[in-house]
Amino acid sequence: MASRRIVLGFAAVVLVVAGLLPATVSAKAYRVGDDFGWDNGVDYDSWASGKRFKVGDTLEFLYAEGAHNVVVVEDEGSFEACVAPANAPTLSSGDDTVALNQAGRWLFICGFDGHCQSGMKLAVTVTHK
Repeated sequence: MASRRIVLGFAAVVLVVAGLLPATVSAKAYRVGDDFGWDNGVDYDSWASGKRFKVGDTLEFLYAEGAHNVVVVEDEGSFEACVAPANAPTLSSGDDTVALNQAGRWLFICGFDGHCQSGMKLAVTVTHK
């Protein structure tokens, strides 16, 4: 009788853990620009095209420190005009990871003069799992 309870208890734990795994395993880490990274001359619209970004995924921005940065922009107007608001979060380590922790449109630009205007900007739409 005791061994049956142990087996049933173990089975219940396995089911609970198995139910949690898909949420953890399904998160993806995306290297922005793939092998080219975050740099001038990359078509980020094409890079993002066809990808399905979900809450829990991450974006990794790799670039030469001091050559670029990543500015998280909250409004389409600033994104389209390549304007980095003074209070916008700015990343500059050269190896920056952004956790996509909520659904919606996420907007990123390079804040260095002329970089965003030459195409260093990325817009992704994040959906719930």
